[in-house]
Amino acid sequence: MDAESWIERLEQIFKALYCTDDQKVTYAAFNLTDAANKWCKSTLALLQMELGDGVSITWECFRKIFLERFFPQTLRESRARQFADLTQGTMTVDQYATKFIELSRFASYLIPNKEKKAEKFERGLNRRIRELVHTLRNRSFTELVTHATIVEEDIQESIDYNNQRK
Repeated sequence: MDAESWIERLEQIFKALYCTDDQKVTYAAFNLTDAANKWCKSTLALLQMELGDGVSITWECFRKIFLERFFPQTLRESRARQFADLTQGTMTVDQYATKFIELSRFASYLIPNKEKKAEKFERGLNRRIRELVHTLRNRSFTELVTHATIVEEDIQESIDYNNQRK
């Protein structure tokens, strides 16, 4: 996922600087280090020979081959399965929400709108929290996370209080 984050960060920079395709590829190649730099030099040289002199390597082409090498389809599919199977488990609501958002981009087809996003998140909550927030009928992901966090804090306070009484 570092590869994808790196690409996303570069694209933010490109947008801010109004870079051309040539500038994007040059800047991306300049920012690679170690094994990625070696891969880039050999791959771009081979690609340039295929394209021929005078034909520039586009950003989309670079982006595609870079992600194929450093963030392959099998890994993206694995992340989509992780999202599909994601539940809160031992995570806090905040940790679960962070993981949910992080993995959701790999399986956006599972949450095509805000209602489905909230439903998927709610289904993954721990049973006690889910039962208490379900009656609120939150259709907003943000509201659901807020209410689930409040419920989680209340449950923890109750546990702490009962432990102190013992």
